[in-house]
Amino acid sequence: MISLEKREEVINYLLALEKPSGGFAFARTVPSGIEDTYFAIHALDTLGLEKDYSATRNWLAKEKWDPDPTGRVLYYRIRLYERMGLEVPWEVVTLEIEKALPGIKGNPRKLDFFGRILSLAQKERVTWPQLERLLFMEAGKVDLHITPRDTLESLWRKVRVATIYRKRLPTAMVLGFLAACYNPDGGYGCKPHTTSFLEHIYFAYRIYQALDTRPRHMEETRAFVTNCQSKKGGFARAPGGVPFIDTTFYALRVLQFLDGFPEVTPKGGEKYAELVSP
Repeated sequence: MISLEKREEVINYLLALEKPSGGFAFARTVPSGIEDTYFAIHALDTLGLEKDYSATRNWLAKEKWDPDPTGRVLYYRIRLYERMGLEVPWEVVTLEIEKALPGIKGNPRKLDFFGRILSLAQKERVTWPQLERLLFMEAGKVDLHITPRDTLESLWRKVRVATIYRKRLPTAMVLGFLAACYNPDGGYGCKPHTTSFLEHIYFAYRIYQALDTRPRHMEETRAFVTNCQSKKGGFARAPGGVPFIDTTFYALRVLQFLDGFPEVTPKGGEKYAELVSP
């Protein structure tokens, strides 16, 4: 469990990266960004901080909707709109998705994010039969077996595709790959025999969660993660490195898995106990 002192250090690190005009960025000299804001707010929610985000809400409402053929930033933006209590302009989302449709081509990462967006839309009773048919058709093209090109992140996307589109996953092969990615330092490499970084631990643990499997060497992994916390309060990719907002979020989620953080109700209402990853 992260101590109260360490918790305050993380909170102070994240709040120092908030812009007076709203939003967050990984450095004071960089403008606010959707991804950094998404990770920062979800990290603060994980820590149970109740905060007034009115400046960020106003910034987000005015922020330009840039084209996003990957669906990643589009998904983060929709989640932020919901978190900030803003009405999602589904007509804009529809146009953005229609532009991106030709580029999906069985890509697990895109299928994951567009599938998440479709689920969010369906909760708001927004229906896209064309998108739904296309996504299921493209999901059928994905090779869910492990290939030489796979990393823990790409494998996590395949797990998501199998879950969202109800495909059979070679679970034994996936667990074997996870075990091979574990390193004696307590971390995980993106592939077997590669360097440990915090984001790889995050994707490994998301897969373990999805497969309802308890990983081995949890205390060694806890030590690796806690040693990634820098003097600035945030977490780096590896011990002794420079902290970033996204890696801080990843660290908190792994520690949440290890220790079981209490369910948090952020200021504003809806519970965010199950925070969804990139």
